[in-house]
Amino acid sequence: MKAKNIYIFASIICLCFLCLCSMTITTFAVSPNATLIVDGNEVETFLSVQGAVDAIDSTSGNNFVIEIAEGTVSDAVYILQIPDKNIVLRPKPGASVTFTNTITIDGNSNYYGSETLLIQGFNFDFTSGAFENCIHFALVPSRAAMDPPPLSYPHNITINGCTFKGVYGTTVAVQSLRGGSRNIAIMNCTATDIHSFAQLKAVAGYAFIQNCIVSNASEGGVNFYGTGYLTVDSCKFDVVGYAVRSGQNDPTLAPILQGSVNINNSILNSNSSEFGTIVLRGESSNNINILHSILKNESAGGAVIENLYSDYEDEYDIDVVESDLTGEITNINLSTINTIDDPNIPNEPVSVIDEPEDQVRNLILFILLIPILVIILVILVIVLAILIVRLVIRFVRFLIGLFGNP
Repeated sequence: MKAKNIYIFASIICLCFLCLCSMTITTFAVSPNATLIVDGNEVETFLSVQGAVDAIDSTSGNNFVIEIAEGTVSDAVYILQIPDKNIVLRPKPGASVTFTNTITIDGNSNYYGSETLLIQGFNFDFTSGAFENCIHFALVPSRAAMDPPPLSYPHNITINGCTFKGVYGTTVAVQSLRGGSRNIAIMNCTATDIHSFAQLKAVAGYAFIQNCIVSNASEGGVNFYGTGYLTVDSCKFDVVGYAVRSGQNDPTLAPILQGSVNINNSILNSNSSEFGTIVLRGESSNNINILHSILKNESAGGAVIENLYSDYEDEYDIDVVESDLTGEITNINLSTINTIDDPNIPNEPVSVIDEPEDQVRNLILFILLIPILVIILVILVIVLAILIVRLVIRFVRFLIGLFGNP
């Protein structure tokens, strides 16, 4: 009986230990390690991405690459831009890296800094809804705690080849706080089930959005204001609200002469009676250029170009070049729209990136065509060889007939 009690007690202890281990594994996810490479030389491998980022400040060099091993980064990552130190964050070759927590980028109040930051090749899975912003231009915690907090001024940032998946109506792929940023590029990215793709506030220099696909966004594609130049090039946006919104929500602010809004080679679809496909607000640039694009609002009576403040309907300069616009044009004096439409040129993008399924289909077709092309080439070579042999035989016979014995 005593031995039986000891056995029961030992079993209970083991079960408790297993439960504790299970709880520990569930609560604290292990993030992958990260290798720091400085000026082409591997320096050290850290147990976390943040450890590698923090080491940049005290390490000599100009070009820093952080390569992240296969896995899921569940910790928040804070990047402070440091003068004259260019930073690249990317997966290790062949690795798939997913972020489930926010990357915060602080420009270190260095508005005109020349240093660059590249974030490349990551997946952002925010479907849990635990966090709202995938990439956030804001302050790192130590600077946010200052009184008063400084301005961030993120600058020279490129986000390339990333995928964003979140919660419809909540997740923002790239978010910026107020206060200004300069030279922001988002390229070759896809985003789905989100609130909006990019919220870019007080941008100087450029905001360049290229080869990006956005689908199932509750509010919009790109929200932008500032004195800089916004370019949306070779993109496809399918959104409920605005595809591109320029300016601030203030009816007292007139359009400005600085900067421009340029939509090139793109397909922008919205479906809203509340938002136009293109929305112009206070202090939007008055210079709007739409080239080789298709813009459509599928909602009955919805606007394709909408100026929210009718006091400024005469102050825009809009060029529409070989493009199709479907929907109402509201609060815009139509005489301010210059349309170039050659009937011999299709009103459509010259080249827009394929959907992933189109890419797969095209690859399969190409693979299937290879053996056909090889067979055709072999036949052509055989036919050519036969013709050459016949010509040689005829030439030889001609020579025999010309110089042979009488």
